[in-house]
Amino acid sequence: MSSFTPIKIGIPVSLTGQFQVQGQQALAGLQAWVNDVNVGGGVSVGPGRSRPVELVHYDDASTREAVRSATQQLIVENRVELLVGPYSSVLTLAAAEVAEYHGKLLWNQGGACASVYDLGYRYIVGILTPATHYLDGLLEAVRIACPEANSLATVKAAQGAFSGEVCAGVEERAVEVGFLTIVSLEFDPLSKDFSTVLAAVSDVKPDVLVAVGRIQNDLKFASQLAGSPMALGAVAVVAAGVQQFGLHLGRNTEGFIGPSQWEPEAGCVAEFGPTGTQISESLRRALGSNVDYPAAQAYAAGVVIQRCLQEVETIDDAALRRAAASLDFSTFYGRFKIDPDTGRQIGRSTLLVQWREGRKVVVWPPALANDSLRYPWRA
Repeated sequence: MSSFTPIKIGIPVSLTGQFQVQGQQALAGLQAWVNDVNVGGGVSVGPGRSRPVELVHYDDASTREAVRSATQQLIVENRVELLVGPYSSVLTLAAAEVAEYHGKLLWNQGGACASVYDLGYRYIVGILTPATHYLDGLLEAVRIACPEANSLATVKAAQGAFSGEVCAGVEERAVEVGFLTIVSLEFDPLSKDFSTVLAAVSDVKPDVLVAVGRIQNDLKFASQLAGSPMALGAVAVVAAGVQQFGLHLGRNTEGFIGPSQWEPEAGCVAEFGPTGTQISESLRRALGSNVDYPAAQAYAAGVVIQRCLQEVETIDDAALRRAAASLDFSTFYGRFKIDPDTGRQIGRSTLLVQWREGRKVVVWPPALANDSLRYPWRA
């Protein structure tokens, strides 16, 4: 094979359906990486051997059936040499099943649930922080702002592993740091009226409220909460980490906290690959002003793949999986280190952002924060 033959990289991606906003961001992020490496002469696959990259993608319509079909097509018909997973854990699980059957390594840039790794698949590598750690640092940040805070309420969708894992992680941490009251509430993910669950929250009056469901659940819940007179301490909604939250709530974003896998201002030091500033410029060229972490984590998947290719000088899936298991390094996206047995990401943590005057401000961890967490919520 000629050293100039393009490496085919494929992704099933949500360009329509409930995950289309994040899917379009992820595609733009991966396209930006492809463009950048090709402008730079391609990716290294051995001494003096660089190859350009060609991206193949199909719309998975945000459904498991379409993901399976698209992943099968990428592997069998397009014969992609590298396979990147879709956005969302439920879709990633569907893609991982097909990839594992074919012995094709799946670079998981969009599925945060533990269930992605609990099935014992050997051909998967995690890029992003797992769901149970999405809100790491929240309770510590609250305690710094309000040392007497000791009550937590979690509100989650009654269906879906992601919301359960996020809340379980926060509740476990609450026990560890000595919160005295922990209340768990649920809602129907098809619900559009959160008055009943908001009344239950009002009865508890928690120092910390965490809410997570499907993204449309988060947006509706936050809108209805913002329109209530309720007095609360800290309010974290998982969707508050993305720009879509700001576009939906407008002025009502003030004070909401959310997890973010990456923010341009965080300034992670890259041992390998481009800097955060370079990435920000590249993603803004691709997306305009609305750059979110789904784009960054897809770009990060490309950078990690680049590093693994450099390590083994081959596109063999098994060799790349071994390289990923052995490496520990940092990119603009943060530290990359996986559990060698499961492929789960264990090296990096999410950021916490808080909306202030229409923009996100990094408030955790302290080393990367632009400001401290503001407490209470409506201050």
